Amino acid sequence: MKNWKILFAGILAAGMLAGCSKETGTDPRPEPINPNDVAYMNVDISLPASAGTRAGVGEEQGQDYENTIKKLLLVLARTDGSYAAHGIVDNLTAVGKTTVTTTAKINRTEIQRFYGSDGKFAGTDANVRVFAICNPTTEMIDLMESLPDKDATWYDKIGTVASEGRNAGIWTEHYFLMTNAEINTKKFPQLFDEWRVKYSTETTPFNLSGANDNGGGIDNEGAIKVERVAARFDFKDGSPASTPEHTYDIGLGDDAGKLRVKLVRMALVNMNKTFYYMRRTSADGTDTGSKLGGIETSDNYVVSTESDFKQKSFANTTDDGLANIKALRDKFFFPLYDTDGKINDQTRLNWDNYSIASVLDNIEDKDEGWEATDKTGYRIWRYVTENTIPGDASNQRTGITTGVIFKGKLEVNSDDEHLAKLKAAVEGNYQLPKDVEGYTYKVDNTIYPILYLFQNQLYVGWNDEIRAFIQNDDHKQSELYLAATTKDETTSKSLDDLYQELVAANKASNGTKSAEVDAALSAFRKAATTAGFTLYQASNDAEADVAQNEGPGYYFYYYYWNRHNDNGLPGTMGKMEFGVVRNNVYKLAVTGISKLGHPRITDNDPDPENPDNPDEKGDVYLTVSVEVLPWTVRVNNVEF
Repeated sequence: MKNWKILFAGILAAGMLAGCSKETGTDPRPEPINPNDVAYMNVDISLPASAGTRAGVGEEQGQDYENTIKKLLLVLARTDGSYAAHGIVDNLTAVGKTTVTTTAKINRTEIQRFYGSDGKFAGTDANVRVFAICNPTTEMIDLMESLPDKDATWYDKIGTVASEGRNAGIWTEHYFLMTNAEINTKKFPQLFDEWRVKYSTETTPFNLSGANDNGGGIDNEGAIKVERVAARFDFKDGSPASTPEHTYDIGLGDDAGKLRVKLVRMALVNMNKTFYYMRRTSADGTDTGSKLGGIETSDNYVVSTESDFKQKSFANTTDDGLANIKALRDKFFFPLYDTDGKINDQTRLNWDNYSIASVLDNIEDKDEGWEATDKTGYRIWRYVTENTIPGDASNQRTGITTGVIFKGKLEVNSDDEHLAKLKAAVEGNYQLPKDVEGYTYKVDNTIYPILYLFQNQLYVGWNDEIRAFIQNDDHKQSELYLAATTKDETTSKSLDDLYQELVAANKASNGTKSAEVDAALSAFRKAATTAGFTLYQASNDAEADVAQNEGPGYYFYYYYWNRHNDNGLPGTMGKMEFGVVRNNVYKLAVTGISKLGHPRITDNDPDPENPDNPDEKGDVYLTVSVEVLPWTVRVNNVEF
């Protein structure tokens, strides 16, 4: 174990500690005893063991840049939690994975707040609460500098993320914000005069984390344990060895190994813009009855910000729901939906997008401290804020849950004759049969048909596949035939009739985009999705990333909502099953894909996603040990 000790001496001038008040004028401070003397306090800080691993698989120490402590904000409070004093230690260089020891100074007039006019400790058993905030944000320091004495709500304050990127304020490399993992109660001397008599030199600071032999036997055994406010997502390629990197077989039966999905991008969505400085828990995930620094158990929730808002309706079919959906942009970075509760190409550009190849080039994290058969291959992707969903488990919804969206591309790995048309379409070599008229469109001057998925069967175009099927008398009782020929309630036309109108409109416009074609396509796709068809239209991946893209093709999306606690019951929501909790590492790997994802165009989807400081120089010094707890590791294998 390595210890770092930095002692800060205060230079005091007579008269500088005379009684004064804060800017509010409501905080009179008594004149300290003998203001020419300096008092010191010692603190031990220990770097993150887990504060709760309910569904975790162990702990990992993390990277040095995640464990560095450069600044310490030490806060002293009464046993009821109300603020009394604080001090700041700057210019620390502590990089370690165990305990960091340093010395902090706190203005002596503030220390005197714990004592009565008789110089005796005014509380029970001389107990104080000690909070060690490592690498505090400017926002947090400004807050402390403006606090009046006896502020009882300071630890309820909410922080904001300065930037949504890799080096946001609370997870800047070598400057991760860390706060108490638990409530730490320490003992002070019974008499204020002891700060002057017994702790008047740098070599005899009062120890907040250990024994004080010259202090009447006060033993503050135990470092102050802290945890990172942020969480971390790691990712690795979980595809089988039988396929290329991040590529998965989706073919069924005789087509096994012949149809593939290649994952090309991943994006973070719905990241909280705000966070509580201090962790808290409650019975239902709301602030009501919340406990500061409580340990997560199987019967409670971790509380994150906006718990009231997260219980509202986000249905885009009601006025209230739409109003709440619009407000999501004020609450979250990278909202999944647009202000109408839908997803389109522009919405996706606002997600936190990465090519999977670039993610797999990041730093590999193979810490041996957590339990897994294979720890290799995980790459540190990015950091995120805490986001939990309160109340009934049904409140865990896509509009407010932090998730990862994966973008896949269809590939055909076969020269089989029955897959020839599909392969030609996928590779941009599709030729419409001369004796058949059909609707096609162009992407980068290349002709593409629409792909239709109906009950796990994929059809290339409409006329040359489906229409041939429905014209066969033997198929007139099939679900495909019924879906294609049943009259639409709005237009009183069958799906096939609407398709023929689309073909005619496209022919009249000479294959170019027009209002008539758009109207016919809209009517057709609405009827098709109502009948249970999923439509896939090709696009160019360069629309999202010109520099690094997969070119034209058929793309679709898989939605993963981050699991915090997996109850092992698919389809049954459990407490805290979905969400993000501070100081957890979520190790993600897509281990299987069995189907095509959601189409790029929401209107092509029969089942689209839906959102529901004083100037006194009289200082005392405190040495604090802060223990940075290891990340709690959670392994989430994802299958689509």
